[in-house]
Amino acid sequence: MIMSANLSAPTGVQRLARPFRRRRLIEALKRQWAAYQNWRIQQQAMARLRSMSDAQLKDIGLVRSQIEIALRAGMGLEQRQLTHV
Repeated sequence: MIMSANLSAPTGVQRLARPFRRRRLIEALKRQWAAYQNWRIQQQAMARLRSMSDAQLKDIGLVRSQIEIALRAGMGLEQRQLTHV
């Protein structure tokens, strides 16, 4: 006689785990959506800054070569502020 091991969790535990898995999936999707939105905002800001003249950039304290660095540093600071609120 061959015996098989039932390695799955009891049905009651499986039912309890479903909402947890669903919640984790929803949280992961929300994080992905927020990351996408932040990326789009950064891309739009970069396009806007790149369209500015050198004189306009100088007025706000930037040079053309610093645009991407400034945006990444600013977005990083914004992200840290949002997560610590």
